[in-house]
Amino acid sequence: MRYLRAIEPEDLDLMYIVENDPLVCRYSSTTVPLSRYALRRYIEESRGDLFRDSQVRMTIMDASTGTPCGFLDITDLDTSHRRAQVGIALLPEAQGRGIAREAMVEASQYARQQGLHQLYAIVASDNVRARNLFLHSSFKETAILPQWLCHEGNYADAILYQLIFF
Repeated sequence: MRYLRAIEPEDLDLMYIVENDPLVCRYSSTTVPLSRYALRRYIEESRGDLFRDSQVRMTIMDASTGTPCGFLDITDLDTSHRRAQVGIALLPEAQGRGIAREAMVEASQYARQQGLHQLYAIVASDNVRARNLFLHSSFKETAILPQWLCHEGNYADAILYQLIFF
């Protein structure tokens, strides 16, 4: 069963919920709420091509229900060094069921097929679920980034995870 698919216009409502979830915003670089209009334009303008857009967003599907339950992003493509950042967000009801890990396996295969040398993730040190996901998805913890993230005026460490393909 495939867990990832291209984003579709019908993903707008889910994208609006996920993008404006305060917990997701806390762990991302989002600083303002995103409007439906902005998200609709993103969906319309996205070509789904990592190299044309320097990023790609994929919808995560719940294999047991066949419904969308989150998103996986490959962003910040660096073609010179053949690496990109990966991020993931799942609805709470989809968490803890192995969906994120399966989606990460697919995303890693995709990145490798695209000729990338590595994927990396920067994870808040207190985001235990994300840390476990990356460790259980063959990523290696390679660095601690002191006071890397700021939320409501408080700084927190982040951890760099890397998956090197070859």
